[in-house]
Amino acid sequence: MVLILFFCILTFFIIGMPIAFAMGVGSFIFVLFDPNIPMVVCAQRVFSALDSWPIMAIPLFMLAGNLMDTGGMSKRIVAFASACMGFIRGSLAMVCVLASMVFAGITGSSTADTAAIGSILLPAMREKKYNMGFATALQAAAGSIGPIIPPSIMMIFIGYVTDTSIAKLFLGGVLPGLLIGLGLMIVSYIHAYRGGDAYIEVSKFNFKEVIRTGKSALPGLGLPFIIIFGIIGGVFTATEAAVVAVIYGLVVGMFIYREIKVKDLPGILLKSAEIACVIMFVITTAFLFAWLITVKQVPQNLGAFLQAHVADKTLFLILLNFALLVVGMFMESFSAIIVFLPIFYPIAQSFGIDPIHFGIIVCVNLAIGYVTPPYGATLFVACGLSGKSIREVTPHVLPIIGVMVFVLLMITYMPDVFMWIPNMLN
Repeated sequence: MVLILFFCILTFFIIGMPIAFAMGVGSFIFVLFDPNIPMVVCAQRVFSALDSWPIMAIPLFMLAGNLMDTGGMSKRIVAFASACMGFIRGSLAMVCVLASMVFAGITGSSTADTAAIGSILLPAMREKKYNMGFATALQAAAGSIGPIIPPSIMMIFIGYVTDTSIAKLFLGGVLPGLLIGLGLMIVSYIHAYRGGDAYIEVSKFNFKEVIRTGKSALPGLGLPFIIIFGIIGGVFTATEAAVVAVIYGLVVGMFIYREIKVKDLPGILLKSAEIACVIMFVITTAFLFAWLITVKQVPQNLGAFLQAHVADKTLFLILLNFALLVVGMFMESFSAIIVFLPIFYPIAQSFGIDPIHFGIIVCVNLAIGYVTPPYGATLFVACGLSGKSIREVTPHVLPIIGVMVFVLLMITYMPDVFMWIPNMLN
């Protein structure tokens, strides 16, 4: 019977049906053929997937990100990053990374980061005659840092599925996100050094300009610190932090930057609801699918098979990284979390792997999936902004993925280097 479920979903996915619909329709067909599962279970599982306090943070952070973007936050962050790094060879590429890292600390969404920063910097890089294949790949990679640097929508979901502290997951993503950003800047500098005159910047470092743009961006730059220290200090939970971010974004956009008018609010709300509904719909169908395979003991049987044939922790971590990297190439991250975490998480616990360490590994793997063809969510967004095809951008993606995988291996096999920050909450 379980083969029917996987066959249906795989068939629908191959013919081009969106993964959320493929899982939903496939699960529905499976229930039709199974006399032991009543149809009402479909509605119950879909409802219970969304009846969760942590899940509420997802649409709220989406709304906060849109308020910040519409309110002029992204262009002020870009101006500040440009003032800080404009004197470096190939500085626009580094500004792309730095601005995306800062914006990631506000929205927690990879596609939102890519769209907000890319819409400003990709045209600027084209004007400066940058190689747009490289610029597009870099913007996609910089946007993929969004799920790693807190606050992170993906980490909220990982914490929800594994019943792990979201606050600790947030803190665990700080160093990996910074290291990936640093690695992307190094790649940018090497590319600029080899790229000729197009990458030579003429602007000189101006401390007064740094102060001026810093003051302008300060209201937005303060939000990540409010969220992180609020969670660390026990002032609010991750979901309550999302509410704080919404209120903060509304106040900054309407009363400090004054770029959001009352008439803009319905459009912002509708846009945020549209994006959030896509994610929430994926969660509902994936949750139904995960429940069905759990009832049929697929994770338990597969887990027993892996435990019988994978007796070494190091080998399991290699298998985990390989599997998630491949999954990230073909599957939406929230669906992948629902489907595969119930399989891998119990095995990771049996090997004594820290739940926070496990969650960070999963998050970074799936963040790399945002850049890897053919799925590559941020890659598609960046290509749409630059007008380049996936085929043209792919050669430039490979060295960038290499840097991200290098950081992933450090996270996997040097956990003590990264875990001291989340351990502060013990």
